[in-house]
Amino acid sequence: MTDRPYRVAVDVGGTFTDLALLGPDGMELDHKTGSTPSEPADGLVTGLGGLAAKAGLPLRALLGRTGVIVHGTTITTNALVTGTGARTGLLTTHGLRDVLLARQGARADQFDSRAAPPPPLVPRRLIETARERLDRTGEVTTPLDEDGVLRAARRFREAGVASVAVCFAFSYLNDAHERRAAEILAAELPGVFLSVSSRVAPEVRLFERTSTTVLNAYVGPVLRDHLDRLAGRLAALGYPGPVLIVQSNGGVVPLERAAERAVNTLLSGPAGAPAAVADVVAELGVPEAMAVDMGGTSFEVSLSSGGVTGITTRAEPAGHPVSVPMLDIGTIGAGGGSIARATAGGLLRVGPESAGADPGPASYGRGGRLATVTDADLLLGYLAGGFGEGLVPSADLAARAVEALGRDLGLGTVETAAGVHRAVNAEMADSLRLATARHGLDPGRLALVAAGGAGPVHAVELARDLGIALVVVPAGASVLCARGMLRADLVSYHVRTLLGRGRDPRATGVDAAEVDAAFAVLEGAVLEGAAKAGPAVEFTRLADVRYIGQVHEITVPFPAVPSGGAAAVAGLVERFHRLHDRLYGFAQPEVPVEVVNLRLEARTPTDAPRSAPAPSGPVEPDGVRRAWFDGAFREVPVRSVRSVPVDERQEGPALLAGAGTTIVVPPGFAFEVTASGTTLVFAADRERAEVLAALRETRLEAVR
Repeated sequence: MTDRPYRVAVDVGGTFTDLALLGPDGMELDHKTGSTPSEPADGLVTGLGGLAAKAGLPLRALLGRTGVIVHGTTITTNALVTGTGARTGLLTTHGLRDVLLARQGARADQFDSRAAPPPPLVPRRLIETARERLDRTGEVTTPLDEDGVLRAARRFREAGVASVAVCFAFSYLNDAHERRAAEILAAELPGVFLSVSSRVAPEVRLFERTSTTVLNAYVGPVLRDHLDRLAGRLAALGYPGPVLIVQSNGGVVPLERAAERAVNTLLSGPAGAPAAVADVVAELGVPEAMAVDMGGTSFEVSLSSGGVTGITTRAEPAGHPVSVPMLDIGTIGAGGGSIARATAGGLLRVGPESAGADPGPASYGRGGRLATVTDADLLLGYLAGGFGEGLVPSADLAARAVEALGRDLGLGTVETAAGVHRAVNAEMADSLRLATARHGLDPGRLALVAAGGAGPVHAVELARDLGIALVVVPAGASVLCARGMLRADLVSYHVRTLLGRGRDPRATGVDAAEVDAAFAVLEGAVLEGAAKAGPAVEFTRLADVRYIGQVHEITVPFPAVPSGGAAAVAGLVERFHRLHDRLYGFAQPEVPVEVVNLRLEARTPTDAPRSAPAPSGPVEPDGVRRAWFDGAFREVPVRSVRSVPVDERQEGPALLAGAGTTIVVPPGFAFEVTASGTTLVFAADRERAEVLAALRETRLEAVR
């Protein structure tokens, strides 16, 4: 056993920084503190101090006994959304200067004739070209013009760029030109961040590959600088161990390698939740679940089958396409800090603007003046749990902000608060409908797992709107992402494009020998690069598959056939037909399929304990308070989750106070608390066993 037995996870969000501590015996503690947007490391260090105090240790002593810190961050997402990334240049193949600007020629909303894409991350004046050319098999037809690369470097230097993206045509087949160009740029532009497409996204589709490489260049210096400052702060505090950064695919990567592929951290914070959700649904035996995480700034939704959350390679954060594997997590601007406002026409709108951590909701007393979802929920009597670091929100300040909004709407204070609550619920319910429809799912066949500080406040009403039979609130729900990060595995993804690699264009079907040979190369490279950990690496094979003549693919996992070969390919094709039918309502088994990309997931499992008791915290005394249900205030019991007897059915209405959140149980619902501290909420006219039995009958094919 290591002499540093603790694991610490830190999830830096837009409003709160969540921390979790896991000991070798499964003991778990958590802590919540305010984020510090101007310097995220400040809030992180403050949170570590609070976590150490809960563990009964000085901060230096805790860090000295900590074997690893796992860090999730929104810094790259914030840089992208706020337009504060690095000044970036792009070097591409001569004749293809406008690929990034032309996009794909399609509007994001085909029904909006005025819809415009976001401004490009690289303006045209910072796009340079060099003569070079490969054919579709990767053979050189025009050698790289190194003088052209030197001229581009000189122009980048004169423009003062901090980062350069390099993306040549067909470089995913042969990266020689990109490697040489990067060598020249590194020598001519010392200190400038370099993003090279054959390292970041080595796959077919020039626009998406260019967009991904540019986005990586845009946020890379921001992440690099943050991680350098963080490493310095932790070293000054005496921390001797590694820092692992959570990636958008749910796995982790060492700090020193994270900035090189900064684009992989765009969902770094939310990506922690699925690992924790997997443990919860496994405990209940529920195969299909929808997880929602409502924090202070945003609302995330993800779907899981058999505890596995889907992976997508076609995400568009802030309207910029990326082709790296990311957990399939949808995000909207709906959180506790979302600002409510009246439109020019007198209608109520909530979000996506947020009060964030500074100043935060009006009720926090930090200078906020605008009404937020948290202020409305407070006035409606729904907030009985803690807020982190002893924060006690002010109902008077909340009432002042909501009353001002009500004057603009012509409504009273309470009616306005109820309207804000309904409006944000409607926004979130629409996002859940979209997520399930996009995957061809019926929400009624899923369990709803609620996380985040605000998630359990709204979850039961969302479930009622969507016809979901069971709401699951895990212990420590308000810091669920941090809890999931404690058990994050080391994960890397590798890709090889098959399409166009010298194949006979008249050939149809999938060549099993070609597939096995390609995977052998990918797996060999992984094992060679991790020789010591090689035996522990677990591989998952996937493929991007489509019918001949289609434009887009579905990523499908290969069946677990040890020998691979024709049996594995046959199983892959069969799965593709089933998934295509579920997603689009039809399948064409008579039409040949083709594999565009092969994808390999390499996973080294963590050695952290897979189960832990509920996070510790004080048991607040039970009481009564006025809360708004069915259009009126009524006296409602307030219970501490930890005081509810295990497996004993209770009926609502009730407010269940937890550390950092409140579970709102409306009239007509019942609840039970399991031995692990998980709260289950379901319709009062049904029994827990009946609800679970119905959900356990659901088993769907996983869409990766």
